[in-house]
Amino acid sequence: MIDLKEILINSNYKKETEELINIANYAYKNWETYWTGFNSTYICEEILKDFENLNDFKFFVYGGFSSSQRSKIACSRGDNILEEDALESNFPAQGIKIIGNFLFDNAKQDDFRSLLIENGVTEKKIGDIWTIGDRGAQGIIDDLDIEFLNEKSFYLRDVKVKINLLGIDELQIPTGRLKKIINTVEASTRLDAIASAGFRISRSKIIERIKNGMLRLNGSKINKPTINLKIGDKLQLENKGFIEILNLEVTKRERWKVKLLRK
Repeated sequence: MIDLKEILINSNYKKETEELINIANYAYKNWETYWTGFNSTYICEEILKDFENLNDFKFFVYGGFSSSQRSKIACSRGDNILEEDALESNFPAQGIKIIGNFLFDNAKQDDFRSLLIENGVTEKKIGDIWTIGDRGAQGIIDDLDIEFLNEKSFYLRDVKVKINLLGIDELQIPTGRLKKIINTVEASTRLDAIASAGFRISRSKIIERIKNGMLRLNGSKINKPTINLKIGDKLQLENKGFIEILNLEVTKRERWKVKLLRK
C-alpha cells in the first residue's frame, strides 16, 4: 500500500482526494483499473495536480463525452498500460432519459438531479444532466445498482416523468464549445460583472441564475453576486460551460481590463 496521507492533509478537496487515494491503493494492490464516482471535472483536474509527480500511478479523467462538466477519475498502476480508447469504451456508466412535458412548468438541470437523488440515486452516481427543451432531460449515470429506475414513472413537481436507461451512444450529447479568448473592460471584479461578460448574459439574468444556484465558482455553488474574483478563478454556469480568469489589470481610468478563457 502506498502512503498518500501527505496529499490528503494538504488537499482542498479532502473527501474527493480520500476517495482517489483509496482506489489508488486498490489499483496498486490488484493490478486493475478502478474508477471514482462522479465529481465536478474542475475538482477532478484540481486534485490530480497533487498526484502528478507520482510515477506509481496513471490517471484518466472522463465523463462520457469530451466536454462533460462532471467526470470520474480512472486509476491504474504506473507500470500497467492504460489505453484511453479502452477506458472510454468500458466507461462504467450509461445514459438516462427523463421524459415529461415541461412546456408550462420549466425545469432546470438541478431539478432533474434532485429527482434522481430523492429516488435513491446518490450524487456520486450522477454525471452530466442536460435539458432537452420542454421535453425533459438526458444525462449520464453510474451503471451500478440503478436498474430499478428503468421504465419507472415519477413526479417532478406536478409533471409526470418516465425514466429510461440507454446506451451513452444513444444520447443527444451537448455540442462541445470551442475555446475562446474574451477581452472586456469592467467597472469591478465582481462575480456578476465578469460572469455577465464571459457568458454573454445580461447582468440581471446572471444575478438571477447566481441566486438560483446555477453558477459554480471553483467547483462550489455560490449565491453571492457581489464577491470579487481573482486570476485563476473558474466559473461554471448551467448549460453555458466554463470561463476562467486569465488576467486582471487596472486601467488608467481605474476600471478593470479582464481577460477570460471561455470553453
